[in-house]
Parts: sequence; C-alpha cells; structure tokens
Amino acid sequence: MNLSSGSQETPDEFAQLDAFALLVQGALLRYDFDARGQGSLVYISEGCTELWGVDAATILAHEAVIWLMAPREQRRLLRGGFREATRRGTPWAHEWRIVDARGHHKWLRGMGKPRPQPDGRVHWTVLVSDVTDSVRARSLDLASDDRFRRIFDSIPNIAVQAYGPDMIVRYWNKGSEHVYGYRADEAIGRSMLELVIPPALRGSFDRNHQRTLDGRATLNTGVHWLLRQDGSPVEVQCSEIITEHPERGVEIFCIDFDLTERRRAEDQRLALEAQLRESQKLEALGTLAGGVAHDFNNILAAILGNARLALDDAREAPAVAESVGEILKAGARAKDLVRRILAFSRRQALQRRVMPLQAVVDESVRLLRATIPKGVELSVRCDPDTPPVLADPTQLQQVLLNLCTNAWQAMPERSRGRLEIELRPHAGPPPLPVAGVLAQGPTQDWPALGVHLSVRDNGMGMDEATLAHLFEPFFTTKPPGEGTGLGLAVVHGILRDHQAVVQVRSRPGEGTRFDLYFRAVAAPVDGGEPAAAPEDRRTTPAVRGARILYVDDDELIADLMQRLLRRAGHEPRVFTSPIEALRAVRSGEVDYELAILDHSMPGMNGVELVRALRAHQPGAAMAITSGYLSTELRREAAAAGITELIDKPNTGEDLLAAIDRLVQRLRQPCTPG
Repeated sequence: MNLSSGSQETPDEFAQLDAFALLVQGALLRYDFDARGQGSLVYISEGCTELWGVDAATILAHEAVIWLMAPREQRRLLRGGFREATRRGTPWAHEWRIVDARGHHKWLRGMGKPRPQPDGRVHWTVLVSDVTDSVRARSLDLASDDRFRRIFDSIPNIAVQAYGPDMIVRYWNKGSEHVYGYRADEAIGRSMLELVIPPALRGSFDRNHQRTLDGRATLNTGVHWLLRQDGSPVEVQCSEIITEHPERGVEIFCIDFDLTERRRAEDQRLALEAQLRESQKLEALGTLAGGVAHDFNNILAAILGNARLALDDAREAPAVAESVGEILKAGARAKDLVRRILAFSRRQALQRRVMPLQAVVDESVRLLRATIPKGVELSVRCDPDTPPVLADPTQLQQVLLNLCTNAWQAMPERSRGRLEIELRPHAGPPPLPVAGVLAQGPTQDWPALGVHLSVRDNGMGMDEATLAHLFEPFFTTKPPGEGTGLGLAVVHGILRDHQAVVQVRSRPGEGTRFDLYFRAVAAPVDGGEPAAAPEDRRTTPAVRGARILYVDDDELIADLMQRLLRRAGHEPRVFTSPIEALRAVRSGEVDYELAILDHSMPGMNGVELVRALRAHQPGAAMAITSGYLSTELRREAAAAGITELIDKPNTGEDLLAAIDRLVQRLRQPCTPG
C-alpha cells in the first residue's frame, strides 16, 4: 500500500484502491483537494514504475518529478485543466507526452472524476495509462495518408490553420487562402496575430491564448471579425481544438467558417421580410383608403349634385350663385383628392398598351424643363435598345413627374442641384434587396429581359425612419399646407398595378435614388378592356320623359337623383335597396325603359342586379355608376351588355349625358334589313 504520510483516509479505503489497481493497466492515483483548492497526492499504485520509471515512494515524496517529464506547455495544460475540472466538478481527461526516467518517449492518457466530500474537500481518483502505441498509430495514419489535406482543401469557404503555442502558422489550407487572401507560402512561418487579428484585438487574443495554454481560459471559439490580406474585414465562425503531435508537440487547429454569404443571405432574408411586411401594411392601408374614398365619393356626389341644383336656382341671385360656385370648385378639388386615394388603393382602371418607355421620358422631360428651377441641372440618358413595356403612358408619366418634382424640391441649394434620369435594358430579374434599401414589388416569373428606369438626385436625402414610411398615404415631410402626402402613395399604387418593382436608396446629405424595374414585352397585347365612354358636357339633355329605375343604397344620393332627374324632365323610380327594387320589378309595380344602378351595394352589386333585371325585361337599357371604374368592373360590365359606366362623383352633367345617349338608342327606329 503506497500512502502519503499526511493522508487522513482509513486503510480500508486504500485497500480498495489496491484491489482496483490490480485489475487495470497503468497507475492509479488519488488526489485530495481542500476547501481552498490546494491539492496533494495521497496514493499511487505500483504501476507508476512502468509508466514513469520511478518507484511509488519517490513519487509520493516528490510528486513534481512525474510532471517535470512533460514539456512546459503541456504542464500548463495539465495543471490548468485539472484545476478547472476540480472547480467545476466535471470529469477530466487529457493526453500528454513525456520522456520517462529511462529516456523513453511516451504518450500518457489520464482520466478521472471528482468526488466532493461533506467537509468541502474533493477526492480525485485518476487512472493514467500508456497510449504510446495508439497515438503513434494515429500519427502514422495521418503521415502516410494525405486524405485530410484533400478534404480540407476541397471546401473553399472553410479555412483551416494549425499553429503552435507561439502562434506561428504551421499549416494553411486552400480555404484559408480563399478566405484571408494569403497563399500558404506567405502565411506559414508567420504569426496568426500578424496575419488575421485586427491590431486593436491582438493583445486580448494573445492573452487569451496564453491563458488557454495554462488551462485558465476557453479556446477562441465563436464569431469574430478578422482581417483579410487587403485589410478588409471578414466575419468568421471560429472553432479551435488542441492536439499533441508526437514530434511537434502541442498544436492548435483553428477551423474558420466564412459567414459572408450566410450574412448576405440573412440580410436579404430580413430585407424580403421587411418588404413583405411593408407590402402587407400598404395593402391594408390601400383597402382602408379605398373604403374611405368610396364613402367620401357618395358624400361628394351629394354635395356636388345639390350644389349644381342650387346654382340653377340661384341664377337671379348673383351673390348666392358665386358662393355655390365656390362650393363646386372646392368639390372639384376634393374629387381630385379622392381620385388620388383611389389610385393608391389600385381602384382605377388601366389603359395599357405596348409602348416604348422613352416616349414617356421624353414627354416628361419636356414638361420638367419648363418647371424646374434654372439652377438645377437635368441629365437624361436613354439607351435606344431599351425594349417596350405594357403600360399606361399617362400613369407612368405621373410617376416620373412626381419623382422628379420631389427630387428638385429636395435640393436646398438649387444652384448646385443635379437631377439624373436614366433608361436602359436590364437582363434578368431586379437585384435582390439588401439592408437599408426600401423595396416593393413582385419579382416572381420575371422575364429574361426587363427595363430599368432610374431617377437620382443630390438633394437632402432621407434617414431610415423616413424611408420606412415613404409610400404610406398622407405621410409627408413638407410643412403643413405644402403637400398632401399622397404623391408617392399614388406612385406606389401605379407601379403595383404595372407589376413593377421599385427600390429606393437614400442617406441624409447624399441624395436619393429611385430604381424602377418593368417587365419588357416583345409584341403588342390586346388588353381586352372596353373603351371608356366619351365625355359629354351638355347641360341640357336632348330627350325628356324617360322612365328610369335608379338604385343606390345611399339615401342622400337617392334623394338627390330623384330631384335631379325630375328637374331634367324624366320619370324616376328610386330605390335604396337592390332587393326591394328587384321585388318591385318582378311584381309589376315599376315600369322602366332605363336602369341606372350603383355598383357597390350590400346584398347585390350593380352587375348582379343587371343580370337579374334582364330576366324580366331584356330590352331595357342598363348603366352602372361607381366611384372606382376598375378594369375588372369594365370587363364584367361588358360581359353583361352594359354600355354606359358613369363615374362618381359628378355634378349631374355626365349622368344626364349618359341618359341622353341610352334613350336615343332605345327610341331610334329600327331600319328594315
């Protein structure tokens, strides 16, 4: 039994250790640590002589002799790792090399587990065995087989380096060349600190490295910003492992995964998510704005219609007529505002045709040159090979004029302002958005060729907070009274109708750039939309006495139309419920030759009511009134045989003109064929 003279354990305890030592190969050691962390060797089995070439009594008397057989850096790792495992109460295992008392080079492996005691002490039982043969076998495998090099070199974005305790590079794979820019012959023999560690961090990296070798710190794992050869930063995920080479001693292998592409993909994902959230928000705002505009249209229709009637009644009272005229002017301005809201909410019909976008640019530039201040330089570049697009030229001109007007108005020093417009072809889909760029629009099923229109200024620019709200209706940075906040909201609605993509880049003091991407087309496409009804501004209808069925769920509009139609000499029957109107027709209570129906009504819309009425009176003329004559409504109306679509609100002239046309067609005698 090989016991320290200071041991406090009973002989029975160590007798058990002796019995266990007979069953294992190697040496069994017992350490005791007091509550202050001070440890001492209190037991060692006879197997120590075979391992270290020193008898048990000598080792118990001079424990340091067995640790001095290991290299200095290994001693730091052994002691540090052992103390850390004691402090944490975790198992310990380590391999190290020695030169024993007989001069033999060996590799040893130690394994143990702490057992805390009630009095605060910690007992360690450690088994140390000779693993020289297995380590040499592993070494021979690696030395004779370069497969690991081929594996490491086949992955360009994974950098693998090996360096010693002095941090001098010993191995540098192809991935390291790709990630950091140094060739292997440039890196090997130089310090890792010098090669890739930023100067401000070299001190802390070096200190942590030394603490790691001493077992007092963890390895440099985690995400770090390191340096490439050209001085540019690179973000990498680092992992390190410490190994022992039979000849070279301690080696640290560092595996760095380049996060550049992952970070770029993450930024794109975040940008796309932000784009989706912004699109959903604008969609909700558009729905809300469209609903408000519809209700406001009915109110405006009542105001404008009654004002028109009042103006007719006030011909002999000039002062009253003047006041009513001002009401009509204000109503016209409100009507224009509603149209802009409807444009944002995508409730206007498009008149699209295949056209060169340069025609829109040329016409817009002609108008801009007459309005922008003389101190603003306007630069225009149009590639003649730009393909045509399917678009509404009037709406796209509105987009371009709005962007350019906003641009020159954002230039505080007009004398040095610069506004650039560029039109050119674009191959493939629009570029993916990145962080800091506001992007809207669908990129799915994008054709091989597109059109890129950009508007760029050197104005004040915007911060990210302003940029995030750019397309929201009623959002403006202009002083009160100088802007409605609907201009860019309308631009967004028009571009969305054209399935275009818009990307906005801006920084305070650096100006703003709008990039618009359109889908190119190769040949004209028939839009399949019915032509808009021609406008007729006659104040007196050509016919009178028409029997008219008028249905609108808004009581103000219904009352107004009844008075307006009677004053025009017609015989109206007015209903505020489509269901009640249909019941009256089916029961024979209503005799009519012309039906004028509001489209947006609860229970049954205008087109559905037309189909139901035709079943009972197929020869009657039909007209639809609506505050938003959308493309879909025009197509449905054409399919139902409806020839007149009347915009709301109006002062009555459009309605009476439509009645005039319909009644004239009804009463026109048939010519024998």
